[in-house]
Amino acid sequence: MLYSKTLLCSTLCIGLLSSACTPLKVASVRDSRPAGHMLDATQRLGPLREEPGAPIPALLPGKSAEDASAERWASNPPLSPGDRLQVDIEDGENFSGRYEVDLDGTLKLPYLPPLSVAGHDVDKAQRRVAQALVEAEYFRVHRVRVSIRVHEWAHVQVHVSGAVFNPGMVTANARNPEERALKVQLSSGDFPSERMLGAALRAAGGVRPDAALDRIELIRDGRIRLVNYQGLLQGKPIVPVPLMSGDRIRVPGSGRFDRNLLAPSAITPPGIRVFLSNLSVPATGNAASAIGKNATSLPYGSRLLTAGVSANCVGGTQTTNAGRYLVLVRTDPLRGQEEVIERTLRDLLETPHRDEVNPFLMPNDSVACYDSGVTNLRDIARTLGDLLLPLSLL
Repeated sequence: MLYSKTLLCSTLCIGLLSSACTPLKVASVRDSRPAGHMLDATQRLGPLREEPGAPIPALLPGKSAEDASAERWASNPPLSPGDRLQVDIEDGENFSGRYEVDLDGTLKLPYLPPLSVAGHDVDKAQRRVAQALVEAEYFRVHRVRVSIRVHEWAHVQVHVSGAVFNPGMVTANARNPEERALKVQLSSGDFPSERMLGAALRAAGGVRPDAALDRIELIRDGRIRLVNYQGLLQGKPIVPVPLMSGDRIRVPGSGRFDRNLLAPSAITPPGIRVFLSNLSVPATGNAASAIGKNATSLPYGSRLLTAGVSANCVGGTQTTNAGRYLVLVRTDPLRGQEEVIERTLRDLLETPHRDEVNPFLMPNDSVACYDSGVTNLRDIARTLGDLLLPLSLL
């Protein structure tokens, strides 16, 4: 009996010693803390759906369950090609270093296969690197410690369509060489303030006054996420929505003009460029009228009468200038058709508050000032005098 117990104890000891001597390619000293459950980046802002459904609020006040989810997702933006990462692996100096996410969205570490990280946050990328190290038998599952920090967020190219002034491909978070050189001096840390949905909307010229802000669509990997920016109209803060290269943004139209959107904001134009002409008396040229860059850059929300004042079309001698009128040439943002609007200065000055008389200006509108009937007759008489004078001398 004593011999059996001794034999059993010897067998257990040999088994424990043999299991403790399993060869590893890289040794580690301390156990890491067990990592918690990680959510995929596509789950952070609310449910994804193939077709638009109920809008997902992006407002901070109240902090509903969806709001809290959106806020957590915004604090961990998705990685995108070009992002520079600082990877540190304890007792794995051969793997540690600064890497850039490749064009195909993969992270390439020495001795490991390419790891797909684009579209995932930093926590997910850490898990993927740790899992790859364990699967390649460089570390044991409880002895691998991986730290990934974003050294520099790259610029992203996204496509914006719908109710914006300049739809098409835009670049967000672009940086000049001086800014990038400054980043090299920092160990880590970067805030992608311009890699957000609002910055992309501004880069697309801003939203039009007919935009439906409660149904903005962010399309990633063929799936649609709805974002509600309606709170901007009440001056409420919103949760920033981070972007990655390849995203598509669609701003649906509401079919009506919203006066609240006719003002500078985080997603509307801060100013608009309007083309003015005042080749008339008393001004005989645009240079004399002082129509330059500052005169044609008007605040967003300006009206036709403001353009008339900027073009020096309003004022002067009342008997000759009171009958002058303005012509507005524009492309209707709702119908996409060219239209010509003619308004007299008398009507504009008497009822400036009426939208149908004094319309709001849109980017790239053209405004021309024409003389009154009295001025036209005076110019005709002056022209006839210039023609008859040589004849009288003969």
